[in-house]
Amino acid sequence: MATNSNNSSPGHSPSSTTLEAVDYNLQFPTWSMEYLKKAAMQQRLVRPRSLAWAIMLNAIPPPSGDILLSIHGHRNFYNDLRNKLSMDPRAVIGDDPLSQNDESAWKQHFCDNELKALILQDVVRTFPDETYFRDKDVQDTMVRVLFFWSRSHPSPGYRQGMHEVLAPLLFELYCDRQQAKQYALSDTLLNYLEEGYLEHDSYMLFSAVMKGLEQFYSTGDVIPTSCGRLPLSRSLHNQNEAVRYLERVREDYLTSADPGLAKHLMECNISMELFGIRWLRLLFGREFPRTEIPNLWSFIFSDGPMLPNLHHIVVAMLMSIRTALLECDTGGALSLLMRPSSASAGHVCALSLHLRDPIRYPSPPAQLNNSHDSAIDAANSEYSYDQKAEEEAETDGSEGLAEGGDVARSLAALALLRARLPSAVAALQAALPRPPPDAIPALEQIAQLSALLQCRNHALIDVETALEAAENQTSFSVGRRQLVPVMLGRNKPKVNQVKVNQVKVNQVKVINKVKEVPLQVFHQVECDSTSDLPFQDPLRLRTE
Repeated sequence: MATNSNNSSPGHSPSSTTLEAVDYNLQFPTWSMEYLKKAAMQQRLVRPRSLAWAIMLNAIPPPSGDILLSIHGHRNFYNDLRNKLSMDPRAVIGDDPLSQNDESAWKQHFCDNELKALILQDVVRTFPDETYFRDKDVQDTMVRVLFFWSRSHPSPGYRQGMHEVLAPLLFELYCDRQQAKQYALSDTLLNYLEEGYLEHDSYMLFSAVMKGLEQFYSTGDVIPTSCGRLPLSRSLHNQNEAVRYLERVREDYLTSADPGLAKHLMECNISMELFGIRWLRLLFGREFPRTEIPNLWSFIFSDGPMLPNLHHIVVAMLMSIRTALLECDTGGALSLLMRPSSASAGHVCALSLHLRDPIRYPSPPAQLNNSHDSAIDAANSEYSYDQKAEEEAETDGSEGLAEGGDVARSLAALALLRARLPSAVAALQAALPRPPPDAIPALEQIAQLSALLQCRNHALIDVETALEAAENQTSFSVGRRQLVPVMLGRNKPKVNQVKVNQVKVNQVKVINKVKEVPLQVFHQVECDSTSDLPFQDPLRLRTE
């Protein structure tokens, strides 16, 4: 194994207080399992952080072992998996494209395309404010990684939310490679940070994390089909593991750590699964600012691949906002739990350590949060009536749905953008073959918007009821097409004056507070793209 040339002497101890890790320097004492876990718990893990995550998750050994052999083994495994699951059905002689036989390569091909389309619907919505995830190649990479993992793990298969677990892992691998360019790297790091294996290494990390998270995506005894969809539930099935886990957290940990808070949640009729399933499945990725997620995940991964102490983090998150929760009613408390935490990730980690071992880890000081009162006010006003919205509705006569004139103006503006923006981008690119460095990001964003506007000819299809939200229900309507009610604001009846026999008469226009509209989604069926992934139109793919 190739290691860094400036390894420390054998006399140094991994627990030595004078030892400090350095970015992109694989000294054995500072990259031992003991030191990495200690640094992760103190939230001072060095780069490449993705490599430290892989070591703590037991995906690869520490630098003291044969790390290169393990990395190459993972990459070869991914290559074999990709080749196995990317078979061209045209190469199978005698197989009928219309066959419904489970052994038919064509049937599996169509199912794979539907699964990729299902994954793509989530991937294109990943972190919409992050430019990195708007890149088509990055989205294609995410689809491939999630597809190959779900095909090799038929239970649970792909489930909504997995893309938000993969995204931070992929971004961390990307950042490690970008920042490494300013360092003199050892042979080991040169091999690990090779650009061409970003997809392979993201699959390795995702698989390691899912060893601990997979249980929370389980749906009891219901197994997804080969197309990635859950079958219709006609009979009662077992609760999923996430619900059982959260019940144990409430009964065994929250009640003993903070009985007053546990009682308040029960009085508000707020079950742990209402907010806890999202916390567990996304590994608290939506509960904190994105800049805090790497340190939070480093802390979580320090416990090993099975993530055994997530329940302490759940309780610590609840206790960190207990004052605000106790001052809220049912609606306000639920709203507070469904929005990002007002506490920092560092405070939650320190509190979870105290819950885990009160003698060894003292309780952290109460966090001074100036936004405490505003968080309570925002939570309590979540379901209150907005007078300003009522006045605006009275002014413009809107019923909560776009009027025909609004739609026409929007379509006209879209047509104008499609007609003029691409030519403007082409003119800019011709005039600035070597743009200034400061202008490159802005020009790339303009080019991405121009490419996005070229997707046209959208088809409408009905969408079935979301099965993700009905995992533990037995309603016969699950999976059926439904009309979704849209609740409108408290608009007052609008009075129109009309003339009848030259006399003005007031006519009251009754505005329904509930309208039923078909739940529809746009599917891209025509776009100038060379991607080998299917568009969000599996029915059209069946005819190609």
